Amino acid sequence: MRLRSWRDWVRDNDPVYAAARRPGSAEKWAAGVVLVLVAVVVLFLALFDWNMLRGPIGRWASVKYDRQIALTGDLDVNLFSWTPSAVVRGLKVGGPDWARDRDTADVDEVRASVRLRKLLAGQIEMPLLSFTRPKVVLISTKDGRKSWELNPDKPDTGEGLKLPVIQQLIITDGQLSFDEQRRGLTLQAAVNAREAASGAGFLLDGRGTVNGSPLTLKIEGGPFMNIRRNRPYRFEAEVSGAGSSLTGKGAITRPFDLGRFDATLTMEGRNMSDLYLLTGVTLPNTPPYRLSGALNRNERIWTFKDFDGRVGASDLSGEVRVDSAQRLRVDAQLTSRRLDIDDLAAVLGARTRTNAAGTDTEAPVAVGGKLLPDAKLQTERLRTMDGTLTYRAAAVKANEFDVRAVNLGADLKDGILKLDPISFNFNRGEMNGTARINATRDTPYSTVDLRLSGYPLESIIPARNGSVPLSGRALGRARLEGPGASIHDFAGASKGSLSLVVPNGKMRAAFAELLGINASAGLLKLLSGDQSESQIRCAVADFSVSRGTATARTFVIDTDVVLAQGKGTINLGAETMNLRIEGESKKPRLLRLWAPITVSGPLTAPKVGVDLGDVVSQGGLAGLLGAVVAPVTALFAFVDPGLAEDADCGRLIAGAR
Repeated sequence: MRLRSWRDWVRDNDPVYAAARRPGSAEKWAAGVVLVLVAVVVLFLALFDWNMLRGPIGRWASVKYDRQIALTGDLDVNLFSWTPSAVVRGLKVGGPDWARDRDTADVDEVRASVRLRKLLAGQIEMPLLSFTRPKVVLISTKDGRKSWELNPDKPDTGEGLKLPVIQQLIITDGQLSFDEQRRGLTLQAAVNAREAASGAGFLLDGRGTVNGSPLTLKIEGGPFMNIRRNRPYRFEAEVSGAGSSLTGKGAITRPFDLGRFDATLTMEGRNMSDLYLLTGVTLPNTPPYRLSGALNRNERIWTFKDFDGRVGASDLSGEVRVDSAQRLRVDAQLTSRRLDIDDLAAVLGARTRTNAAGTDTEAPVAVGGKLLPDAKLQTERLRTMDGTLTYRAAAVKANEFDVRAVNLGADLKDGILKLDPISFNFNRGEMNGTARINATRDTPYSTVDLRLSGYPLESIIPARNGSVPLSGRALGRARLEGPGASIHDFAGASKGSLSLVVPNGKMRAAFAELLGINASAGLLKLLSGDQSESQIRCAVADFSVSRGTATARTFVIDTDVVLAQGKGTINLGAETMNLRIEGESKKPRLLRLWAPITVSGPLTAPKVGVDLGDVVSQGGLAGLLGAVVAPVTALFAFVDPGLAEDADCGRLIAGAR
């Protein structure tokens, strides 16, 4: 009833309706003019030579995108269809002003059609998109410029390419050339997308180099026929190069929206740091690895999660999240159920040995017999990204340091890497600390502060024949800073302090006596197999470090029978030591040789000896006394009255800490 009432009102009152029902001469003339104009437009479009627009279109596009763009072949357009179509022949898109010698795209022919009804509804759906012999050249410079960016001033959001729905995509004899200068990556690939209803419809097969080593890339997918937005498009991809191999199988969840896909990724290689050359993500040095997990992309966020595998002899699992915005950010949470400490040494820069296949590994070593790793920190890579890292090892395989658990944290921002915490739990005791590495310069500058608490001396000098020569708990601290691209270089140029304190402990009595070269007691105890112990009241070694050389400020070992004091240096760069220890007995001894103990040679294999020069001079003094006074008097040179006093352990320990 309301509709009828409204219709009656329009019929009786609306002038437009009345003019349409009973048109006058003016209305008839207007309708005639409109029909004539429509007919003229239709006739014009039907007879128009679209080639006349090639020049204006090319000039407009060249000005808009600041590069030479031209349509050199015929241009055909068909508008009178439910699927309007166009054919463009000889499309050339030049490079930007810094790469004008190479066209970004050169296509013999492009065919495209759209659905009119979808277009009128504000959507783009293409029944056909075909490229014949396209040649595409993509160049990325060291400073980040990309030849394919038509709007280089627009910020790079890291989101994937979004294309309209294409129900049938055909690529015939396509060629792709990629040159990524920052990573030394070049690729020449053949691209084809066939109409076959079965088998591989899409295939990209490429060869190239990455940092001088061979590179291969292969991507396969089904034919682009009857593609629907809600039907996932499956693909397989393999890339191999720089000693690494990545294999992925998955699906683009919304076809032609390359910013979203899910896949299963397996990656393996000889060193994780090599993955930077393939992915652009900075990773640490590692022994050979193999990891497999779920890879997901959601616009600019890439997630590698629920992965598990091996790195060297250690298991590794966790999640890595990469934000590919204008500045790359990587956040990783990693865990190991059981860590091999040698694999962690490789991460810190020790070199690994592998077989010809690059799969088997031995314990990491420092080149040239060095103790400290000398692998260089690649600062230019650290400056390209930000991120955080947490790593926990719940258990550690048996090792000479008796490490039982590891907890590490890292934060990287604007080229500054902060390590906090650095935590190692031993069977007894622990080491905790922090480090800061300024990688904004080519040669990084580092600051390290490490504290050792409660570490058992038995782990340093193991038991022999069931007897522990030394026992007690050690406290220590290392505060160093300086330049250096590796741990070895840093130590060799550092300044600061090193200290080691044993507040109390026990030492085999024979060794305690020999600190003072007590021949009558020490040698007798050793030869007789005496296993008795002497009390260590305190031991303090405090060194100042300058230009990589640690010089003893305080070096005291105070036992209940001998007070030993030392001096000398440790060269952290050359990894050698030159120490001299002189002992004084606290008790009278008949046969005592006043001869300092020397500790010298490389840190990895120090040599302990006796300064025989002092023994000779002591014997010379005895001979002189025997000739001048009496034979019995010659024994005085070997008698120790035992006048040494206890050291002030409280003051020494406080000073060292």
